[in-house]
Amino acid sequence: MSSRTGLLFLGAPAVPEMVSLARRAEAAGFESAWVAETRLTRDAITPAAAIALGTERLRVGTGIVNVYTRNPVLLALTFATLDELAPGRIVMGLGAGSPLVLAPQGVRFSRPLTRLREYCEVIPHLLAGESVTYGGECIELNEARIEDVLAGEGGVRPRAEIPLYLAATGPRAVDYAATVADGILLNVCLPTTYVRERAKRLAEAARRAQRATSAIEIAMCIVVSPHEDAGTGRDAARRFIALYLSMFPNVARETGLEPGFLERLREAFAAGGVDAAAPCVDDEVVNLLSAAGSVEDCRRALDEYREAGVALPILAPVEGALELTVECLA
Repeated sequence: MSSRTGLLFLGAPAVPEMVSLARRAEAAGFESAWVAETRLTRDAITPAAAIALGTERLRVGTGIVNVYTRNPVLLALTFATLDELAPGRIVMGLGAGSPLVLAPQGVRFSRPLTRLREYCEVIPHLLAGESVTYGGECIELNEARIEDVLAGEGGVRPRAEIPLYLAATGPRAVDYAATVADGILLNVCLPTTYVRERAKRLAEAARRAQRATSAIEIAMCIVVSPHEDAGTGRDAARRFIALYLSMFPNVARETGLEPGFLERLREAFAAGGVDAAAPCVDDEVVNLLSAAGSVEDCRRALDEYREAGVALPILAPVEGALELTVECLA
């Protein structure tokens, strides 16, 4: 099994601390650092740029940025600029995002897979410096082209291809990722049985698209909650799981947990927030959906995810667990 490991920053801590922790993660043996933009905390691009400048070997990815709040030309321009900071180390992680985050911004979560597909169709051409005219169902471009003023004579300097990783939870998104992506980003709070099923589905879709399955890296964001006291570690994961399954029903449906349990969890969360919902999540659910407990408990759980098919576990530490994660779980 591969021992490669990534580290995910979920909108915290402050950017200077992210850079410091990324340096420590690089020294500890992590192969990549990822920045999420799934909540209204911090944007992903500024921390990614800071981490890219502050490290030497880490791949730096977005995990993820959505395809609603930035148009495809701006996204292509943004990642081309990031690649100038750390050539060959930038990973473009894209996804549809969450309606719960988009709605407060006045953005409708409409036709997410169609929109993602159209972005993926035009961004590679934009990154190649081509003039792109495109009329889709969600986006429209009219001779859009990234201007490279440093190339002279209106030319485009050679630019390394930027790997594309797509966030995918549902089966149709997995099928699509198999046709175009360099990697797939599976969601948090999902069990190893889900990983095995999706890995099989990904391989079948890749074969239909005449792509080698080895060309698509299976990465997964995994909640980690290590603590010197195993019970305290599981309790912290319990709170994260209660919050996440209550707020993301699309993920909750994929867990395989009983619908009655999920309904009771949502009702408890609606009535009293995470403090009321967390006690509904027993240790069996914690062990099913996260890597939590002692450091050794976490290592065993991560090995189980690797055995299930995750080539790159991307660790998403719960609040208070970043330091121990960096020190012990590379």
